Amino acid sequence: MSIVSFSLVHLIPGDVVTVIAGAEIASDSEEAENIRRSLNLDKPLPEQYLAWVSGVARGDFGRSLVRNVPVSDEILAHLPVTLALTLMSLLISVVIGIPAGVLAAARKGRSSDFALRIASLAGMAVPTFVAGVMAVLIFSLFFPYVQLFRTIDFRSDFFGSLGLLLVPSVVLSLSAAATIMRYTRGAMLEVMREPYMGTARAKGAGRMRILIKHGLRTALMPVVTASGLIAAQLISGVVVVEQIFGLPGLGQLMLSAISSRDYTLVQGTVIVVGAMVVLINLAVDLTYHFLDPRI
Repeated sequence: MSIVSFSLVHLIPGDVVTVIAGAEIASDSEEAENIRRSLNLDKPLPEQYLAWVSGVARGDFGRSLVRNVPVSDEILAHLPVTLALTLMSLLISVVIGIPAGVLAAARKGRSSDFALRIASLAGMAVPTFVAGVMAVLIFSLFFPYVQLFRTIDFRSDFFGSLGLLLVPSVVLSLSAAATIMRYTRGAMLEVMREPYMGTARAKGAGRMRILIKHGLRTALMPVVTASGLIAAQLISGVVVVEQIFGLPGLGQLMLSAISSRDYTLVQGTVIVVGAMVVLINLAVDLTYHFLDPRI
């Protein structure tokens, strides 16, 4: 991951010296060379990579080439918004997707099942950037008293900041909720055909007890796996949502760093986002044990 991010960043067209010093100084080969030397950009790429990755291993992401501040400080300042947005979106997706999937499976072939499947297809088909723009338009035209664009500060106003993230979280969770709903429905239909479900009915267990206690717990295995993959997709979708709603998260920081050719800042954000995806997959693997102690 570090090799790929380092290599791709250096393929971005343009020159960081031009961004820092301006075109006039950048055209002066001596001045430009001095700036490159001060930023260690005059060394071969393998040497630059080894110096950077050894610092990352010690927790030192280096300094921003353009902003001249520690990369770790910039990431820590923007990380809470991205984490909150991702977790809220995943929570909304699970709260909506799992009950809708169970209901669709329980009423297979009926009008409610058909309506839920149509809604899930619509949720998966609408791109995140379209849903985001439509949400901004709808709230601007019909609910102008709802402030979508305000400063987010979790330290001074934690719950107010979470409230500002509600609409972006719903926009981000549309496709994820639809996907979880379809996984849950498919898994529940498989489980409902198992012999032990018929045994539970023969013993006189209630319908809801059979669905929730005997069916859902087993059906959650593939749903949890899908949720881990969906969480990784949510992190990538955060970039679009943060840009639409002007949220100061890692996505907006990364786009800003790319446009200014700030190599170290881009590399740092990519590493952190990649680490988040790895940790999410680890959490999913650990969850299997609670659903099925045999694993």
